[in-house]
Amino acid sequence: MASKEAAIERSHTVRERDPANTAQAEPSLAQFDQQSASQMLRILMVFAWLLAGATLVSALLGLGSPLSNALASLWFAVLSLFLLAWPKMNLVWHRCAALVVSALLILWWSLSWFITPPADAMIGILLGLLYMPILVWVTTLLWAHYSLAIGITIGMVMGVIAIIGSRRDALSDAHFSDWRLGLMVAGTYSLFAWLLSIWVGERAELWRTTERVERLHEAANTDTLTGIANRRVAEHRLGVFAAGHRRYAVMMIDIDHFKLVNDHHGHDMGDRILQRVAEILTARMRPQDTVARWGGEEFLVIAESVTRDESAIIAESLRSLVELGTQEVLSTTISIGVVHSNVGRGTEQMLKRADEALYAAKNAGRNRAITL
Repeated sequence: MASKEAAIERSHTVRERDPANTAQAEPSLAQFDQQSASQMLRILMVFAWLLAGATLVSALLGLGSPLSNALASLWFAVLSLFLLAWPKMNLVWHRCAALVVSALLILWWSLSWFITPPADAMIGILLGLLYMPILVWVTTLLWAHYSLAIGITIGMVMGVIAIIGSRRDALSDAHFSDWRLGLMVAGTYSLFAWLLSIWVGERAELWRTTERVERLHEAANTDTLTGIANRRVAEHRLGVFAAGHRRYAVMMIDIDHFKLVNDHHGHDMGDRILQRVAEILTARMRPQDTVARWGGEEFLVIAESVTRDESAIIAESLRSLVELGTQEVLSTTISIGVVHSNVGRGTEQMLKRADEALYAAKNAGRNRAITL
């Protein structure tokens, strides 16, 4: 179990080193949506706060009805508290803020239909019609699974209020006395909430499918024991380099006397040695280099944009680091065959020469690096 956990941790480290896998460190779709919704909610609250402040300023000039000014004072006070506390609020509080703002808007909507003078009522009703769909959208992203129920509830409540409020004679001049307006509000908002929930669900399913594909791709390109790239990745990278004109070096690495390790200490110890060697190789090489398990006790390192002398120095450092770094597990050495590229040299020839250099290192007594 410990070996598997270590392999998973190393796999995460490798993904972070690979620029092609930086997406793995990014937030999930739900987190991204919630962060975006929180930002939109804050912008909406700032806009509403400014609108309430403008209403209070007009009240000082003797404009507006007492009820509308009282509502503006309530909005201003509540929104001020939320905006001041916003930097310390987490997602739960952002969700609560969305519900509170929605409740305040429904309160304004209700008073506009039942109590406020016709001029103020028209403003309140129009604000509700224009502002609430945005709030429903934000709430959908914040609440995810509960978004449909919240959206339909808001639509039905506003629709019922409009149906009852349409009986008010004072609204007849503003043409709000038709009860069918309430049905339109309830039906439209409910449909809007339903369509939003479908959209969110489809985006989430698309994201899950993408993640499954990425996991399959990762599994197909990762050695399960060590968490580093496998032979398939190494062969692909070699093909890319062979087709180009960049300088690179190939290092074929073999763990010395690995069969004896398995025979005398068991396969669990052999696995630990493989994992430790993979860690050391990965830590030493650069992000743009390739470290792969070639098969069995063999590893392949591709160093990009290096000279022949530099590749020899890198190989010697790898040999020394493995010799020193494996003592805590089981003292282990490696032999390395290094070959440097020339323009026009193919993959098979590079691998053949790397093998020749590796066998030369072994024949020379092992625990050494030989460069051809």
